[in-house]
Amino acid sequence: MNGPIVRTMRLTALILGASLAGLAGCAGRPLTTDASAGAGGGQTGTGGTFVATRKVDMLFLVDNSSSVRLMQDNLNRNFPIFMNRLMDPPGLPDLRIAVATSDMGTGDSLISGCNQTGGDNGNFQYTPRGSCSSTGLAPGATWIADDGTTKNFTGNLADVFTCISAVGESGCGFEQELASVTRALGADGRPAPAANQGFLRDDAFLFIVILTDEDDCSVPPGSGLFDTQSNTKLASPLGPVTNFRCNEFGHLCNGKKPPRLAPNGDVNATVTLDGCVSAEGAGMLTPVATIVSQLRALKPFPDQQIIVSAIAGPPTPYQVTWRPAQTSDTGPWPGIGHSCIATDGSVGDPAVRIAQWVTSFGTNGLFMSVCSDNFGPSLDRMAMLLNQVMAR
Repeated sequence: MNGPIVRTMRLTALILGASLAGLAGCAGRPLTTDASAGAGGGQTGTGGTFVATRKVDMLFLVDNSSSVRLMQDNLNRNFPIFMNRLMDPPGLPDLRIAVATSDMGTGDSLISGCNQTGGDNGNFQYTPRGSCSSTGLAPGATWIADDGTTKNFTGNLADVFTCISAVGESGCGFEQELASVTRALGADGRPAPAANQGFLRDDAFLFIVILTDEDDCSVPPGSGLFDTQSNTKLASPLGPVTNFRCNEFGHLCNGKKPPRLAPNGDVNATVTLDGCVSAEGAGMLTPVATIVSQLRALKPFPDQQIIVSAIAGPPTPYQVTWRPAQTSDTGPWPGIGHSCIATDGSVGDPAVRIAQWVTSFGTNGLFMSVCSDNFGPSLDRMAMLLNQVMAR
């Protein structure tokens, strides 16, 4: 969420969950040839024969903007369920687990809560957080590793994870989840951060999990989306400095941008939109297809080796609402209504781009609602999907 950044109005919505990709059936463990066209539409690998291993490199991307404490606590409380499911026969895989945040800053713009140096820049988080005083990681370790014989930590793996994944709520309110994933893994054309290098293994499965309550707002280098100098008013090219920019310039609903101006200037108006997708080349955000292609290029057999999952706000309902302007202006300011509200008060906004990213990986993608008081079933489904993909 946005902390000091102007936020959308909260409105009552039904708790909606959407699974945009079903679990695939288990088909033993045959040798398979790389497909000529991948599920995500990007590069397909180098050809030849794919041989499955029991190695998995996991990246958990955790939103660290404001008002996400309940979501983070929910993840950490239920993470042991995820680990228990991974222990199903033939047993726990050879694991590497890393944590990164959604904070990539806002470039040169001066926005409260967002720095000008790239935020966390995709760097793995490996220091103790929350109530723990020590992670248990070996000195110098920046991710969790356990191959079944050797591990780089003391104590219980789930305890180590929950110590480093409680990343807090001080991150930038313009979340760039997908850009952080590509930065963390060195998939964006630059080497991975120094602390992250060596994490990926060519023959390992890559499992990416995104946990967030807002949609992705990843921008390409040099983007002017966060400009705060000439763009602060409704009549300016980008409008007020709020997260609505991510929607207006990142989504198309039935081929049109979400409206910035309230019908008849009515601050109480609500506009419901359908057919909302990533604007791709028509917007100011990095196209989802570009991010998918970058990630697929990390693996020689991306169709088989990459699995993705997200716990985020359902893409529908998609509603634009308005609120009084926070500075002198010609009319009310726009925002996006929550697409779900959990009974514990946690909310989710329509994650249009993240849902599109998940579905780009076909049956290797799984999307679930963030509006749940108990992430246990969702984490269990994630682990089941991973187990099934490894057993194909």
